[in-house]
Amino acid sequence: MITVYYSPDPNMARHIAMKDIRKAFPVRDEFNYASFNMAVTMVNELADECEFLPLGTERKCILASDCAFLAKTKTKYKYQKDDGPDKLLEYCKNPNAFIDLFLLVHAESIDEKNPIVKAIMNTGTIKGIPMPKPEEWMAYANKYLNAKGCGLDNDAARELVSRVDGDYGRFINELDKLVCYANGETVTLKAIKMLVAPKVEEDTFAMSNALTRGDVAKTMEIYKDLKIHSVDEIRLINTLASQFFFMDQVRYLDAKGAPSSEIARELYTSPKRVEVTLRNLYRVKPDSLPRILDELYECEKAILTGQVSPEFAFQRFLANYSI
Repeated sequence: MITVYYSPDPNMARHIAMKDIRKAFPVRDEFNYASFNMAVTMVNELADECEFLPLGTERKCILASDCAFLAKTKTKYKYQKDDGPDKLLEYCKNPNAFIDLFLLVHAESIDEKNPIVKAIMNTGTIKGIPMPKPEEWMAYANKYLNAKGCGLDNDAARELVSRVDGDYGRFINELDKLVCYANGETVTLKAIKMLVAPKVEEDTFAMSNALTRGDVAKTMEIYKDLKIHSVDEIRLINTLASQFFFMDQVRYLDAKGAPSSEIARELYTSPKRVEVTLRNLYRVKPDSLPRILDELYECEKAILTGQVSPEFAFQRFLANYSI
């Protein structure tokens, strides 16, 4: 059996796949289970594994994550040197009935014109896993906490969903943390604000957008919210630098004529984030981004060398910021 799972969130695809694997293989060991990260593994190596069934083993399970060669993209997937799709294609046309192959694809859609995908359509199963809607996240949170003997206020559920921002892996981790804190009581909005940190990457993305718009008040509001959750300035500087570097990458790909969907795929992010960045880039002078990255470097250096306090250094950067 061959099963492909594709989703914009790799954690969701893995979660669903592991549920199916646990059902089919409640006991897994080094003989009946193999796992590959295809970002660093040749496709030929995966194909070779599919041909091998250890002696004394009735069935085997193979999990291959990050199968980018099956994703739908504008540009053709580039295989490693001495690698290619042919061996895996032949296997998918006639798979071993005693080997279960699970393929995870981090993408909104797969390439239905890909010969491997076409073969799997005939011999296996392809499962698209869409991102849940906010109300579905909230319903799941209520169900999860109720099963653990806890309650969850509607406002608390809404804030929880907002703070995890579609990150399934973090969502589950935060629910487990809330169960331990609640100890059988109802989780309130106050508890969510105290225990669930805002997503730093998303908040610094919002901060970079506010800076680009010249909205200093919004920037300081985000900064104060992050400080409540003890986010240190060094981490904030590095994450903010990553956001401006991301803007520079988007600018470069946009200048080459790549559409926003392809930029999103190339940079492993959402099309919405790319579109927001492209709108903000209209306000940015061509030489501004390298200068801002230099200023963030000097800000970090001033903190690490003890010249000024972290809070003063970062607030000074915000005060002197210009785009």
